[in-house]
Amino acid sequence: MIKTKLLSILLILSLLLTLGACSSSKKKETTASPANFLLPFSGEDSTDPYACKSDCNALLSELIYESLFVINEHRDPENLLAQNYIAEDKTITVTLKPTVFSDGSALTSDDVIYSYNRAKQSDRYKAALEIMDNVQAKGSSVVRFTLRSKNVYGVNALTFPIVSQKNNLLGSGYYALTEQDGAHALIYNKNHEGDKPEFETISLVECADEMHAIKLFNQDKIDFVFETLADGNRRTTAIQSQKAKLNNLLFLGLNSKKGLLNNADFRRALTFSISQTALCEEALEGFAEPTATPFDASWSEMGSIVANTVSESKKEAKAAFLASGCTYDKMGINLLSEEKPITLTLLVNSANNMKIALAEAVKTQLIGFGISVEVKKMPLDEYNIAIENENFDMYVGEVKIPNDFNLDCFFTSNGGADFGIDYSTVQKTYVQFRGGNATLQDFVSAFCEENPLIPIGYKYANVGLNAGLETTGTMRENCVFPQIQEWSK
Repeated sequence: MIKTKLLSILLILSLLLTLGACSSSKKKETTASPANFLLPFSGEDSTDPYACKSDCNALLSELIYESLFVINEHRDPENLLAQNYIAEDKTITVTLKPTVFSDGSALTSDDVIYSYNRAKQSDRYKAALEIMDNVQAKGSSVVRFTLRSKNVYGVNALTFPIVSQKNNLLGSGYYALTEQDGAHALIYNKNHEGDKPEFETISLVECADEMHAIKLFNQDKIDFVFETLADGNRRTTAIQSQKAKLNNLLFLGLNSKKGLLNNADFRRALTFSISQTALCEEALEGFAEPTATPFDASWSEMGSIVANTVSESKKEAKAAFLASGCTYDKMGINLLSEEKPITLTLLVNSANNMKIALAEAVKTQLIGFGISVEVKKMPLDEYNIAIENENFDMYVGEVKIPNDFNLDCFFTSNGGADFGIDYSTVQKTYVQFRGGNATLQDFVSAFCEENPLIPIGYKYANVGLNAGLETTGTMRENCVFPQIQEWSK
């Protein structure tokens, strides 16, 4: 009997010890330190989006601040701080969601107006807001924007960050900047209405510029690097990477004021001779999405547009060359104009390897149609002067297209990329389209008839990621950390 009782006591003690071990193990698991997320940051620069100079701090501002609207992967606006909006003629009236900054103070129309005025004066945002004339408060939670002229996509421009007028470092985003003993970090903004993020704290590593960030990433000292590929070189050694769509359009500028290029049939023939898909996949190493128009092919409204194709057409190209008055030699190989072989000059920035590869690939494609191309690789300053003086037949160009699809750079005098473009029907149709008096199809049809330039594709940035980092959402311009609350290690 005593042995039985003793055995029972021992079994109970053993069970208690086991349960204690499980409880201890479970407690240890739930109190484990969360995984750390390391991002580049310049302590000598501000995170204020209208004062910061460094690209790394500009990226961080997306985590600290929010905007009225965000442009999704289909290039359509989605409400963020805006509850709703009404667009009428030349006004856009926005009602704000009840929102507070990270310190708990209310975000009001006065903060929106303050942010708008600063954005209009900043290098990063002023170009996108040139379409705006002014903004007025219509109550503490309602603001009315007035446009310079009617613009059916004007709301797309309202993506500038909203900062607190009382403290420019305060935003309403998922995180707030903190400093302790000289170390900077982003901590979860508990006043944010979204789900609690997996990373409650993001550690910030001192970084001077993009090249420094790439070096830190390659040394495993940060978990994320945004490589713009501005010079056409990819330098990260990432096991895991993603592409982030930029608003940068790559194109072939054509001098329609000169020689054969003054002929619309000849320009159309050149367009049919170019394979944007091959250029983007091969010459640009997949870091551009091909487009047949000046618009991003991912834009939701482009799917139903006729002539929105990037396929090369040899049959149509040759027919258009013949319609322009050109002929082929007796062998049917070389294209002739007035019985002479055709040679076109193509200018390219000599400091950009991807663009040089693009120019050489264009040369190869046009040789297939019997046209000789002289690629002129020029230092950037000489390249810019030659283009401004319109001393070219073609050039490899790149421009940033605003979120509201503003193409004034091409179709207004002194627009910045109007070199060689002869004013014609396409400009008139563009103005009508911007004001809502012509459809998108009307403009695309006019563009494809005139071919004032040859669109190539919308550029991607290269995003290097730590091999253990799990991300969600589609990275893109102005939304580099999509669904950050779900990112984890």
